[in-house]
Amino acid sequence: MVVLRPTARLAAKLRLKLAAAKGRSDTRLGDWYANDIALGRRRLVLCVSELSRLAVVLDAAPYASIPERLGPAVGVLLHRIGAPTEAINRELMAMSTIEVAKTQNRSIIGSMLEYQWSLKVMHEHGDLGQSGDLLPISVYLSKVVSLVLPETFPREAALRLLSQGPESQKSN
Repeated sequence: MVVLRPTARLAAKLRLKLAAAKGRSDTRLGDWYANDIALGRRRLVLCVSELSRLAVVLDAAPYASIPERLGPAVGVLLHRIGAPTEAINRELMAMSTIEVAKTQNRSIIGSMLEYQWSLKVMHEHGDLGQSGDLLPISVYLSKVVSLVLPETFPREAALRLLSQGPESQKSN
């Protein structure tokens, strides 16, 4: 099971009332936080893993399908950054059940604000492109320095977490 934690503004667009989660994600990458972003006329949703700070960027529309689109987008990104197929399949299996709950970690919100700033700068310089393919943007964000991580980069943190055995995962 994975817990998706949208901001209050995004939850309103999803037409969800948020409650505290009954549990925590049993995925290797932990809970996922999400916020919507407006870049000109383009509406995107930024989703960030609590434990690795790995970011996945999705088209906002249709908002109602964001929880179901997160897992496949995570799988594609994990494949692109070099995660082993077995680890990807294990993570996606764990993400097949989704619970939506309130945000609870301000540090993640801070990381999301940094990513949003990066995306706005990219948009202003025309670096986001108009192709509609958001995977290169997610890959770019996987290489953005995050000082809250021992590895410094979300890509390396995600690969480490995916390679851990179940016994070491419980300590995170």
